Amino acid sequence: MGSTDWLLAVVGAVAVRVTKGPPHRLGLHERRDRLEVMLRASGLAYGTGAVDPAVELPPDAVPGARAFAHFVAGLVRLCAKAAALSAAPYFVEGPELAPDVAIDARRNQLLAVLGAVAGRTKESARLFAAPLAARVAAVQRLAAKVATRLSRRYLALGGPFAGIPLHNGLCAIEVRTCASVALAAFAHGRISPAATRIADRAALVWRCVLVELLSGLAAGQENGREVARSMDQVLRAQKLPAPEYRLLQRARRDPRPIERLAPAMQAPALRRFAMEQVLLAALVDRKFDAGEIAFVERLAVALGVEAEELAALEVQVDNFYRQNRDALTALRLAETPEGLADALTSRLQAAVADNLDRILQEIRETGELAQLLARASAGATLTAPEKKKVRAQLIDVAKTIPALAIFAAPGGMLLLPLLVKLLPFNLLPSSFADPPRRAGELPPALPEPTRKAGS
Repeated sequence: MGSTDWLLAVVGAVAVRVTKGPPHRLGLHERRDRLEVMLRASGLAYGTGAVDPAVELPPDAVPGARAFAHFVAGLVRLCAKAAALSAAPYFVEGPELAPDVAIDARRNQLLAVLGAVAGRTKESARLFAAPLAARVAAVQRLAAKVATRLSRRYLALGGPFAGIPLHNGLCAIEVRTCASVALAAFAHGRISPAATRIADRAALVWRCVLVELLSGLAAGQENGREVARSMDQVLRAQKLPAPEYRLLQRARRDPRPIERLAPAMQAPALRRFAMEQVLLAALVDRKFDAGEIAFVERLAVALGVEAEELAALEVQVDNFYRQNRDALTALRLAETPEGLADALTSRLQAAVADNLDRILQEIRETGELAQLLARASAGATLTAPEKKKVRAQLIDVAKTIPALAIFAAPGGMLLLPLLVKLLPFNLLPSSFADPPRRAGELPPALPEPTRKAGS
C-alpha cells in the first residue's frame, strides 16, 4: 500500500466512528482545554502517539513504521475531536445523511485540515467547504501532499532520528498546529487562509524557541557536541523551506541566554511546552547531570515555574512512558521506559546530598515526620493515613527546600523508599530512631558505663 492510500485508510478509519462531543456548544477556551487533556493522554504532547486500535499493520512492520502509524492516527483523531467539540455538522449524529456519505464527508474534511497545515490552503479550503463534491483525483493529490509532509516532519523516510528530543518536539508542534487549524475551521465552518497563516507563524515561533532551548541545554551536557550534530541532522532531514531552515540553523548555532529568551514566551501553553521539552531532553539518557540540572532550574526560574509544578511535570512525563510502552518502540527509552524514573532518582540523590543538613534540620523540627521516616527506615510498613501525613509534611518542608518538591507531584510518593535510604537516621535524635514501645513495655536497660583502665 502506497503512502497516499495508507493515509486515506487511516483517516477513513477514524472517520468511521462519530467522535462523541459535549451535549452543548462549548466556548473556545473550554474546547482548547479539552483538546489539551487529549494531547497529554495520547502522548501527542510529547511528539509521539499511544497505540491506536484503528491502526492495522502487518506483523513484520518495523518499530519506526508502527510509531509513525500511531502518531498519524492520533493526530487525525485529535482533529476529529476538535470537530466534535465544535458541533460540526458531519461530526454529530443526525438522520440527514446516509452513514457512508457522512463517513466520506468526515474523511475529506479531516484531510482538508491536514492539507491546510501542509501549505495547500486553497485546495483544502475548497474540499472542506464541499466535502461531498470533491473528485477522487483531487482527494488523492491532496493526500499525497499531506503524506509527504507528515513523513518528512516525522522523519519516517529513514534515518536514526526517532527518540532525538528535537525530532519529538517538532512533531509535537506539528500536532498543536493541526489542532489550532482544526478548532478554527470546524468552529467557523470554513478553512481561513488568514487563520492558517497565523497558526503557521505561531508554529515557527515555537520551533525557534525549541531549537534555542535544546541548543542551550546541549552546551551544558556531557555529550553536547553529539547532541548538536544530531539536531543539525534532524533539521536537514525535515526539508524545510529555505528561509525557515536558515532561521532555525541560526537559532541552533547562536541560542539566546534563557533570561533573554523567556520574555518571548508569553503564552502559558508555550511556557509549559518549553519546560516539558527541556525535561525530556535532559532525561532521555536516563541521567540528570549537573549541567542539565542547572539549565532546568534556570529555565524554571526565568519562566516563573514553581518547584511543585516542575516536579509534577517530571512525574507526568514518566507516567506516560510507563503506561504506553507499546507505542514507544521507536524511541530510545522504549526498551527501558523506567529510564526516566532512574533519572529522577539520580536527581533526588544529588539534591538530598546537596541539601542534607537543611533537610535533617527541617525533619528534626517536625517531630512526627521524623518518627514516621525513622520507622520506615527500620522496615516498618506505614499505613495509608501515615503515608498521607508524610506527604503533607514533606510538602511543607519542600516550601523551604525545593529539592523535596517532587513529593508534591502525583505519584511522587513512589520515591519515598529512596528518600528513606538516603537519609542517615543515625544523625537524628535517638528518640526518633528508636521503635515505639508497646503499652506497658519498660524502656530498654541503659548500657553499663564503660570502665576506664585502672578504675
